[in-house]
Amino acid sequence: MNGRGKARDAESAFVDLLSEATQRGYYGSVSLTLHVQDGFIQQVRVATERLVK
Repeated sequence: MNGRGKARDAESAFVDLLSEATQRGYYGSVSLTLHVQDGFIQQVRVATERLVK
């Protein structure tokens, strides 16, 4: 997939993370990591960690 496709993947993942993390009752952390090489996104990594209260 080209760099623009990965950018779209990253944007979509960010929207999903925001949607999950901003729900009432969510405690924890979320992260979006982009691995970039020569200005092109090579990998999009999404992580969520939910805290049980």
